[in-house]
Amino acid sequence: MKPYVQTAQGLIVSLLVTVCLALLMMLCYRFCHDTLTYSRKFNVTLMMLSLSATLLLALIQNNPMFSLGALGALSICRIRTNTCDPRDLGFVFWALMIGISSALGAFTVGLIGTAAIGMIMVVFAKCEHHQKDVTIVVRGKKPQIPEVQQLFRTVEGSTIQSENIFSNSFEMVYTLDVPKEEKEEILLRLNSIDGIDGVNILAPETEVA
Repeated sequence: MKPYVQTAQGLIVSLLVTVCLALLMMLCYRFCHDTLTYSRKFNVTLMMLSLSATLLLALIQNNPMFSLGALGALSICRIRTNTCDPRDLGFVFWALMIGISSALGAFTVGLIGTAAIGMIMVVFAKCEHHQKDVTIVVRGKKPQIPEVQQLFRTVEGSTIQSENIFSNSFEMVYTLDVPKEEKEEILLRLNSIDGIDGVNILAPETEVA
């Protein structure tokens, strides 16, 4: 299958399609991640990967197989680095698929593939919103104890497990049975309190990196 980007008009059309499909992928990436795992820089990198795949196929027009091998080598460089979320690897291959399909002129494959992957990711992301119980460990300065206690009193579904008070500091352990969005809001409110030294989440499948 020859690259579609052998003419200037074909290259422009391919890049425009790549940008549109990559934007849909970026929206899906943002929806599937919460404030703890979302990386804006990585999301922008996905757009760069898609465009790079299209341009690489355009540069190596006479040997598509060689260009696909080069793309595989580039993907290995990303896979060998640490990722905050295992799904990030899937988004890397998704970005390469968009770039390759656009460069080869297989716009239908790219569109259907992007729509199918996006819907699957959205469905699974919605299922994950029903977060299981998590344990939160709050450490900070002693004067902040009343404020932390008042915060958890206003949260339905919070249960205190232990409370350790030292001479100048404290450590409190709470169990939360709240929706995912409310849990994120609680974490943001805790981190905004002056004198809080750390907030740790303990759960078998926590998304905190």
